[in-house]
Amino acid sequence: MYFKIGGMVAIAVLLSSGSAIAQDAERYITVGHDKLGNSVALDTKTIKGTIYKLYGIYGDGIFETTFNASCTESRLFRNRIAIYGPEGQLLEEDKEKGEIPFVATSSPGKGMKIVCQKIGASGW
Repeated sequence: MYFKIGGMVAIAVLLSSGSAIAQDAERYITVGHDKLGNSVALDTKTIKGTIYKLYGIYGDGIFETTFNASCTESRLFRNRIAIYGPEGQLLEEDKEKGEIPFVATSSPGKGMKIVCQKIGASGW
């Protein structure tokens, strides 16, 4: 599945089988699954410090959630949720920011662990 997002083509590796498209397999790391069994993936190319994005399938499109991790405090903050249609058009956006519970086994928690390890935060 291919989706156009913000003028760039983002490859959705979030197929119901959970397999990645070979050409960008290293870019997206599966960090969990939704209730339907679709993969939720961390986009490693968009990591900036402790800010990272997760992608998943949402209907015929995809969702993009942006998080900010506080590695040393094991705290996690949601910055934005966006839902895109199959042609890449922004359908919905929620820019409400706020802290969410850190759960190490959840998709956001697993993404946070990868991000914190990447920057060498202690305890990870």
